[in-house]
Amino acid sequence: MKIQDYRTINRILGDVSDKNKVGELFVDNLHSPYIQFSERFTINGTSITQPEFGDIKDFVHTVIKFLPEAVEGTSLLPEPRPKRETGKLFFVRPMMFGPFQFLYVFSVDMLYLGGAKSEEIKRAGSQNMTPTIITDRLYFQVKVIPIKTVKEEGENVIDFEAKRFQGGEFRVESERDENKPIRKFSEIFDEIDFSDTESKIREELGITSEIWKLGRIYSPIGIDYLSLSLRFLEPSLPKTIHHFKKFYQILENTNQTIPEETLRMFHEYLSSFEVDRTVSKSGNILWKVHQKLTDNG
Repeated sequence: MKIQDYRTINRILGDVSDKNKVGELFVDNLHSPYIQFSERFTINGTSITQPEFGDIKDFVHTVIKFLPEAVEGTSLLPEPRPKRETGKLFFVRPMMFGPFQFLYVFSVDMLYLGGAKSEEIKRAGSQNMTPTIITDRLYFQVKVIPIKTVKEEGENVIDFEAKRFQGGEFRVESERDENKPIRKFSEIFDEIDFSDTESKIREELGITSEIWKLGRIYSPIGIDYLSLSLRFLEPSLPKTIHHFKKFYQILENTNQTIPEETLRMFHEYLSSFEVDRTVSKSGNILWKVHQKLTDNG
C-alpha cells in the first residue's frame, strides 16, 4: 500500500471503541481458527497478489463492525508479515511489561477459506482475482511476540524486529539461483516446519492434554518471526493483554527457570478452553471451542 493509504486506515483504527459481536469459535481441519456470526456479510474479491486499497478498506470496516476489540488502537502494517501471506491483513500494537517489549499481532484473512454453496458466490474467482463471497465467518490469528525494535512513522508501526528465540540454532542450506532474489534469513525461516520443536516446548512447559484440550489442533505456543510466540484464541486486544500480563515471563525466561506461579497461571488459562469435535457442512472435521468462565475473567 501507499503511505497515505495505510495512514488513512490507521486513523480509522484510532477511533475504534466497541465490543465484539457475539460469535462461535471454531478451528477447521487445516487448524485455522475462525469466528462464525449469526449475521452474514460480503467479502469482495480482490487481487490475489496485491489487494487493492479500496478492497482493503472495505474489509477493514467489516472487521471493525464484527471484531472491533481485535483492532482497536492498532496499526495496519503496509505489507504482510511474513510477505508470503498475501491476502492477509496484519494489525499490530507494541506493549510494555516491566522492561520487556512485546508486539500484539492480529491477522485476518481476506480470502474465504471454507466451503461455499453456489448461492453464496456472488462473483466467481479468476486466475488473478479471488471470488466475491457471502459469508458468516472471519478467519484470524492472535499472537504475542517479544521484540527488539519497532519501526514507526509518526504513530504508525510499519515494521518490527522480533527477539530471536535462543532455544536452538536453526540452519538452512539452499542452492543459490542467480535468477531469484536473495531472501532474508527470516523469510526462509518462515517456511520451516517447527511442529516438532513446538511439541518439545509444550512438553517442557508441562502443557499436557488435560491442561490444553486442543492438543495439536491449535498450539498455544509456537515459533514465529524468528521468535517464540504465545498464540491466543480470543480476537480481542484487551482480553489478550489481561491474560498475557499474568504469564509474559514465559517469553522472556527461555534460558532460565520459569517461576512456578507464572506456569500455574498459564496452565489455568489454557485449562479454561474446552473443545467438541464436529463436522463442517462440507463434511470435514471441525472443532468447536468454548471458554469456561473463570474467577479471573
